[in-house]
Amino acid sequence: MKKSLVLFFAFALSVCSFAQTITYQDILNQKTAKDLTGRNGGDEITAYVASNGVSYTKGSTITYGYPTNGKYYLYFKDVTGSVLGTLTEDSNTDASTSAANREVNERISNRAGGVATIKKIECRPVDPFNRKTSGCYIYLVLNRGGLACTNFEEALATKEIITKADPSDVASDAALEELKKWKEKLDLQIITQEEYDAKKAELMKKIK
Repeated sequence: MKKSLVLFFAFALSVCSFAQTITYQDILNQKTAKDLTGRNGGDEITAYVASNGVSYTKGSTITYGYPTNGKYYLYFKDVTGSVLGTLTEDSNTDASTSAANREVNERISNRAGGVATIKKIECRPVDPFNRKTSGCYIYLVLNRGGLACTNFEEALATKEIITKADPSDVASDAALEELKKWKEKLDLQIITQEEYDAKKAELMKKIK
């Protein structure tokens, strides 16, 4: 019994000895998930100090920027497993799949400026097949819309997550992207010049 207790406390002490706060420098130094969390496959951490100098914890909020490619986010993942940014349709896509894709795309495309709360911060190995030596990345589980941020630093770098919540900047970027879509519709003769001019006048009020 005593031996079992000793082994238990030794194990608990070893787990507690791993870093519960990870920094961007740890990521740059390509420390492994095991070095940082005690598990080859990574684990939940208490806090992450990002490249922008901000410390993120469970309950912290993030603000969505505009999608990297102008329409879909690349670094957010739907809970169903569909990567929001690689959804495509071809001649072999059936009607139900097409409708499901459009529904997910519609749900994600208008998030710019929205805020989500972090439910969990995880450190995961970059290469799941080489966990013992692979560096790691930060993965966020979010509470809004059933989404996760698949690579926090990449989302910061591409401004899919903005560090300074300036609603006017986000609104300006969103309005500019919307105007581009309307110009494409005009060029394709889907809408009339009058419709385009009316929408342009509306959107120009938001563009800096």
